[in-house]
Amino acid sequence: MNRFWQVLKWNLLTEKKSISTAAIAFLVGFLCIQLFSCFTLFDLSQGLGMGATFAGMVTCISILLFLIPYYATGILGNARTKQQRTTVLTLPATNLEKFLARIIYCCILMPLLLNVMFVAATCLRTLIELVFGHEGIVFGLQILGHQFAPHYETFSSFVGSIWMLSLFVLGGLFYRHRPFIWTSITLVAVGLLLTTIGFYIGVMIGEDAIRRFAMNLKGMSFEAFDLILGLILAAFTVLNFWLSYRLFCKLQVVQHKWFNV
Repeated sequence: MNRFWQVLKWNLLTEKKSISTAAIAFLVGFLCIQLFSCFTLFDLSQGLGMGATFAGMVTCISILLFLIPYYATGILGNARTKQQRTTVLTLPATNLEKFLARIIYCCILMPLLLNVMFVAATCLRTLIELVFGHEGIVFGLQILGHQFAPHYETFSSFVGSIWMLSLFVLGGLFYRHRPFIWTSITLVAVGLLLTTIGFYIGVMIGEDAIRRFAMNLKGMSFEAFDLILGLILAAFTVLNFWLSYRLFCKLQVVQHKWFNV
């Protein structure tokens, strides 16, 4: 545990400049978005109420949902150059410890930082509205909690989010240049391919067979279906992280020209 902690601290120290820059940039960015939504351009003394507040908060949430997978693909962000890879490979720790340290940094600490900056920006926006004497100030976080919480009430939806994150982690280890862009393109292409294959399979087996299959599923309770789907997604999530770890173990000082394999 002490060795793993040292590796995690090393990751944080090497990324210290990036972390501080990201914190300031996202705090200012989220604050500007919310202020632009909550004030008119002609009269800064008048707020636009709950609708504008909600619009600004949703915009910030959309940016968060974009940035979380973006940071997940940065699993090799500290091993881009030959010198960086040499440093990573010579660390006195196992590959598993190095891999877990990067997973914690990219998939837990950075999303946590983004959410903290989002809440801090919301608090600052509320304070600024108080200074301008707004009435009926809407904090906004309770609106988002009411709107987005139902999407994570089921077990399968929660596991599905982690599964999608694991796909971006795998893409970040597979692609060497612009991992987020290439991973996104790959996921869209695979999704279109699977949709096309599924459509032709449905045409081949016929509408009656599909209807009979759907009728058989009606006898299953929603809780049982949610559990089975969640377990399947959990299995694929474990597989993705295992493949990511295997690719991480293949990290070399001189990498393949195109891919990190």
